[in-house]
Amino acid sequence: MATKRIVRRLGGIVTNVLDESGMVNGMNFGKTTLGTVTGDLRGAIGVYFLSITGVGTPKVVATVHHHWVTEAGDTIFLENATANAFQVGTLANVYGVGDDSYTINIIGGTGRFAGATGKISTIGVLDINQGKVVLRYQREICFEQPEH
Repeated sequence: MATKRIVRRLGGIVTNVLDESGMVNGMNFGKTTLGTVTGDLRGAIGVYFLSITGVGTPKVVATVHHHWVTEAGDTIFLENATANAFQVGTLANVYGVGDDSYTINIIGGTGRFAGATGKISTIGVLDINQGKVVLRYQREICFEQPEH
């Protein structure tokens, strides 16, 4: 019988929004990001924007598809997520996320993430004017651990 172990993960994400469009997993995307991840899950992350509404208003809603590869070469599989971002003060087209307004569900992966589950919570800022995203992440991941 397999047991599970729960590990808390912390770190940061810095990405640039790229003006690329196309199709991923049968879904159209209008923009994408590519960037680095620091901390416990360090590596690289990319996000496809499947939809984004509300740009120029006090609230932006984005549906996104992630791809995350750790520095060790493991892949973390993630469900599509919805980010609800809110305008930061009087800054035009600068939006913040926090308080579970952008959470990402882990649904497995490769290597040590095979069978992993969990939820990643983020807090950070999207600057649409400059095409930059900066986030901090934290959450617990439940890893499969074979019986000894």
